[in-house]
Amino acid sequence: MLVWSFTSFVTRKYSGGIVVKAFSLLSKSLLLLFIFGTSNVSADNEEPLKQVTFNEVLALNSEGPTKAYSYGDQTSQFIQFWSTREHSDSAANVIFIHGGCWLKDYDITHTNPASNALRNAGFNVWSIEYRRLGQEGGDWPASLNDVEAAIDFIGDKLNGRPSAVMGHSAGGHLAFLATANDTPASPNINVVIGLAAITDMVSYTQTDGSCNRAALNLMKTAYENTSDYQKASPRTQKLRDNTWLIQGDADRIVPLSQTHNIDVETEILEGVGHFDLIHPHSSAWKAIIKRLNNELNP
Repeated sequence: MLVWSFTSFVTRKYSGGIVVKAFSLLSKSLLLLFIFGTSNVSADNEEPLKQVTFNEVLALNSEGPTKAYSYGDQTSQFIQFWSTREHSDSAANVIFIHGGCWLKDYDITHTNPASNALRNAGFNVWSIEYRRLGQEGGDWPASLNDVEAAIDFIGDKLNGRPSAVMGHSAGGHLAFLATANDTPASPNINVVIGLAAITDMVSYTQTDGSCNRAALNLMKTAYENTSDYQKASPRTQKLRDNTWLIQGDADRIVPLSQTHNIDVETEILEGVGHFDLIHPHSSAWKAIIKRLNNELNP
């Protein structure tokens, strides 16, 4: 019965009757040794995740940043620096902007695991916090002004190595705008990457959804007419050369329509949801690291 119970356990982890037959011939001690001796191999070979939830992102563990910098007087005007484990002076840089519907309720901490994973992948990471709707001085375009100021601050501290500006969701929207129209910060940037970035504020604010409503409330702080929202839309701006938009085709928060009518390189990831793009164990994450390596470490 003892052998059968372990055989059943293995059957659930490893498919195929051949495995069961092979294990049934082993002694109990050898069976235990085989199971525990190969458990790490199984973990390493797990299928990459898709359609992760925000709660799954929040549940991730992460080491903290190497250092923090202030680029303004407000509490939300700071940058977390995640230095590579080795050879920081020669590592490429990723300037990262978190999402969260431009709302004060969603701060930089939910992307700490992503920043840590970028560091582990060999990049120096500069993660930007900024003022958001609901905070004092958080009306539009405070978020954009902060991101532009932070990128300018970081530019003076870069190591001369290739650099990317990358943002997720609302952060992707800010990444596109902050590097558009030949802004002063942009000459130091090799590539801009939006992960499920909002590109058309007019259409996005006219669609039902919690993040859509947040976008509408944000735009109302600056504009009276819906047509004016295009002033805050990346698709109407002169974006940098070598700008990429990475988007999952199963995203329920930022739809595929946000990839339309915008002059950027687009990479559509099959079966990928919104939060897969900031989860280091997702299939989308592998695509993101590949893109960064292609652009920064050719």
